[in-house]
Amino acid sequence: MKKIILFTFLCQFALAQNVIRLYDGKPKGSENWAWSEKSHILPHTTRVYNVSEPTITAFLPPKEAANGTAVVIAPGGAFHFLSYKIEGTDIAKWLNSKGIAAFILKYRLVPCKTDDPSAESGEKLKDFKKFDEEVKPYIPLATEDGLEAVKYVRNHAKDMNVDPQKIGFMGFSAGGTIALSVAYNADDTNRPNFVIPIYAYENLIYGSKVPEVKTPLFLAVAADDHFNMMPMSMNIYKKWTDAKQPAELHIYEKGEHGFGMKTQQLPSDSWNDRLADWLKMHDLLKTPVATSSFQRIPSPNDTLKSVKILADGRVQFSIYAPDAQKVSVNGDFPGGYPKLELEKDLSGIWMVSTKEAVKPNVYIYDFTVDGIRTLDPKNYQVKESNSFFSNIFEIQGEANDFQVVKNVKHGRVEKVWYTSTALGGISRRLHVYLPPNYEEISNKEKLPVLYLLHGGGDNDASWTTAGRANMILDNLYAAGKLKNMIVVMPAGHTPLNGLAMGAGPEQDPFCKDFINDIIPYIEKNYAVSSKREHRAIAGLSMGGIQTINLALWYPNLFSQVFPLSTGYFPNTIAEIKEKYTSILKNPAINQLKTFRIYMGGETDIAYKNNLNMMSLFDELGIRYQYENGDGGHTFLAWRKNLRDFAPLLFK
Repeated sequence: MKKIILFTFLCQFALAQNVIRLYDGKPKGSENWAWSEKSHILPHTTRVYNVSEPTITAFLPPKEAANGTAVVIAPGGAFHFLSYKIEGTDIAKWLNSKGIAAFILKYRLVPCKTDDPSAESGEKLKDFKKFDEEVKPYIPLATEDGLEAVKYVRNHAKDMNVDPQKIGFMGFSAGGTIALSVAYNADDTNRPNFVIPIYAYENLIYGSKVPEVKTPLFLAVAADDHFNMMPMSMNIYKKWTDAKQPAELHIYEKGEHGFGMKTQQLPSDSWNDRLADWLKMHDLLKTPVATSSFQRIPSPNDTLKSVKILADGRVQFSIYAPDAQKVSVNGDFPGGYPKLELEKDLSGIWMVSTKEAVKPNVYIYDFTVDGIRTLDPKNYQVKESNSFFSNIFEIQGEANDFQVVKNVKHGRVEKVWYTSTALGGISRRLHVYLPPNYEEISNKEKLPVLYLLHGGGDNDASWTTAGRANMILDNLYAAGKLKNMIVVMPAGHTPLNGLAMGAGPEQDPFCKDFINDIIPYIEKNYAVSSKREHRAIAGLSMGGIQTINLALWYPNLFSQVFPLSTGYFPNTIAEIKEKYTSILKNPAINQLKTFRIYMGGETDIAYKNNLNMMSLFDELGIRYQYENGDGGHTFLAWRKNLRDFAPLLFK
């Protein structure tokens, strides 16, 4: 079995797809070739030269668009290079738009002594006799490459949605020579079912026996071809028709040699439309022939499902990135850290599945494509953070029931902009959750407020995206477990320099914003109580330290405090012992109605810091409750924390 190499050919204009080696090891006849393949990028095309390891590059249409026909394409280039764009990738993309699979063949070429293969071959073409003598020994090798290409496609037809009896061979100029040589030397395993030589060079065709089995032929050439290919195409046409084979020849008055997929404002520009008509006539093109040059080429991304729950409970991640060289995915799902590496199939889709079943929950994930964090374009569910977006997927089940959208009365989330005087008059955003029937309730009573803070790197939207705070609260209200309240979710990062996880609120500009602007804004613009017993605060990670700093330095502001997955760093504990023990011995701290610390288990990255912090509290006589759960330092833990402490509020 031939090997599939997971690398891509990249150039300025070409699409990139999977490259398939045609031989294991060095191919026969070129065992001692030591030169390496090179490419020469030009404004209008890319020339590939010094090919010593033959390959085909697969361009596959979406599965639902594939009509079963396939074409191996041999670009031209005087047997010294391959005109890879206008006689390769451009025609491959056009074929894909018709539902036809395309395979661009890099066949063995005459080695070049310079890095300008066009000039080098052009000089040799001044003497066709010498040119033919030099090139002739390489034609059987290139022919063998073509035969191997057809054989590979036929042997793997099912995997690529190809009908093994609808495989054609197209070649341009020198590639047309190879196309006919393949047809003349094939057997039942590697014979193309139809042949498309475009301005083919007849003099170096290897073999001469026209196939006995029906093999339709399509030719196109320009009468003003400066290499005089028109009479050669006429000879080929006559040879084919004399053998009672179906053939069609198109001769354009103008177009010159190498028109390929160029646009020259000439009738020869539409040769491929005539080819489409011919393919349709031979039942090789069942989809309607499109003539618009602006037609969007279908891609496998059109119907791709990027996250799929498999029958055994594992999760499969997929992303369409045909040009990419490396793709990974990470997240808080099992096996998601540090990352899973994806593998690319022949259609350009990268895929990987988790090694184990994934339990019902809500999970965050990120694709990384060639080193760049990439949002999944097929998934509208996102987590908003301070500097990027991540994607979210959900697995339904009983354990996930508390945080899903249900047919219950829903609260409302408002995005609010306010002016922060503490931060120099800048505009800041926060999110506010209002309970169901807020307007009716607010006319009767002043509501208590929970201030819910996010972690480092996140923002004020994180609790309502990845945190699903509004869904959790909706469901708790529906179950009759909550007191009426509003929840304020501010942005914990500021543009000013400061230390968000330092000792006390004075080092953190956010805390000044919180005291001076956020609380006053909420109490002015919403029907809320300003009493201490009607104010609570909770926060995770960085927001947990901000919660502790605000609550312990200003204990008269809050009645209930819930730090999640957090803890002072050792140097901060040392600073507190040196400078702030008198503040933390304030008797008002132990007047808090609730001071409960949550942790996400020993895998939580804040676990040791939290133990050290609780030791400090013990030393200073600060009373607290502690619950150590699971979920690590992720929203897998924090959503459950919110579910558990919200019913305790304001009762």
